[in-house]
Amino acid sequence: MSLTSDVRGLRDKALVGLLLLAAWWVASLFFQYWVFPSPPRVLAALSTAISDPAFGSFASNVSVTFGRLLVGFVLSIAIGGVLGTLMGLRTNVEAFFRAWVVFGLSLPAIFVAFSLVIILGITNWVPILTVTLVGIPFVALNMWEGAQDLDSDIGEMSDFFGASRRQQIRHVLMPQLLQYLFPSMYWGFITSWKVLFIAEVFGAGSGVGYMVNYWFNQQRVDMLLGWVVVPILIVILAQEGLRLAE
Repeated sequence: MSLTSDVRGLRDKALVGLLLLAAWWVASLFFQYWVFPSPPRVLAALSTAISDPAFGSFASNVSVTFGRLLVGFVLSIAIGGVLGTLMGLRTNVEAFFRAWVVFGLSLPAIFVAFSLVIILGITNWVPILTVTLVGIPFVALNMWEGAQDLDSDIGEMSDFFGASRRQQIRHVLMPQLLQYLFPSMYWGFITSWKVLFIAEVFGAGSGVGYMVNYWFNQQRVDMLLGWVVVPILIVILAQEGLRLAE
């Protein structure tokens, strides 16, 4: 993908964002501010969230959330990537884990979060493990399909020229798998964010999800939205970074 097309794509996305922002502003004119707040009211709420240290600083809650997201995301990519690759390369591994991957994909994230809350209580590990357990089957499925599509001719050629096992993994296997790993990371990051948010709402005592749940109970839609504006922008920028890296 060329630099020009990247710039054009970012410009188009920015235009769509501005149109959605304008539509939001117009729609807010038809509702009471406590039901559907306007963008300026949400920005005012964001300013309040940043300046009010009553529940810990805004930066600390956001950093806690993204720390959990990073740990859970990395674990899901590492475990799911290895599992999916082995499933694609070895039929006995595929036969054993196929049903478990399908089972994992069918589990709702909220069920996983509730189960972990019951088992572990309200701890920092609930959102992390929720992200990990929900993400592993998703990543494994993509890598499984990728490993099945490997070009066997390249592998046979490397054997013919006497390439070592390490050289085959580094120069033959990994380059082919990376084209499936990056899409897994791209979409897996968004999925991980949504799963983490749910887990923090029900199973954490800090973080963005916890604060959103608090303001939901206070029926303050403006503060609820104010707490998610910055995290959503960070997620969008991170996703674009992964796409460009691909």
